[in-house]
Amino acid sequence: MKLLARKMFSIGEIRYGWVLLLSVAICVITFFIDETVNPEDQLWLSVAYFASFAAAAVWAAANYIGHLRMNGLYRKQHDIGAYVAQLALGADDRAELRNYLEDFAADLERQGRSKAEAEKEAIMQFQVKEILSMSKHTSPFEAHGHHYLLGCACIALTAAAASGAVYAAIPGDKPFALLATSVSAVYGCSFLAQYALYKMLDKLLYQKIRNYFS
Repeated sequence: MKLLARKMFSIGEIRYGWVLLLSVAICVITFFIDETVNPEDQLWLSVAYFASFAAAAVWAAANYIGHLRMNGLYRKQHDIGAYVAQLALGADDRAELRNYLEDFAADLERQGRSKAEAEKEAIMQFQVKEILSMSKHTSPFEAHGHHYLLGCACIALTAAAASGAVYAAIPGDKPFALLATSVSAVYGCSFLAQYALYKMLDKLLYQKIRNYFS
């Protein structure tokens, strides 16, 4: 539970946060003008709301791509020890793989390759073998858990509930409370939807890659 909470509130996991902040800023300013000034010409308000939405969509795409990482199994590496050490394997499996690659490299050295060339070739041949058997193993990409989106949603929806309570409790005109409630609720729900979308994209990406290599 503590691990999940730590993952959820790891806000530093957000990539390109300035784009998200730009979207929020445009939304806040536009909503404030819409509620307090209420200009006759609504075109610019519509354009501003669209710009806020577009910035949020760009951030969602960039953030997802920014979290895609090549699986350690397929990363370029020229040293057997370093390659095996960065794989998410148990000690026995790691030792077995290292022995296999070192034996392969030793055979290549006996054929006249240098040590560096032999290790590079052994790693590359192993990676090709794993790619060809992709259907029985993992994706070449490491998908992020994206739990931080749940944390962002919790923070935003809590802020929406708190500002909504203030709006309901205090009589009179309260544009700032209304603004905080509306914007927080919109972004909180959006974070939840984005989490679901990311999970769907992870699954789709994995299936497409497996079908391609199977």
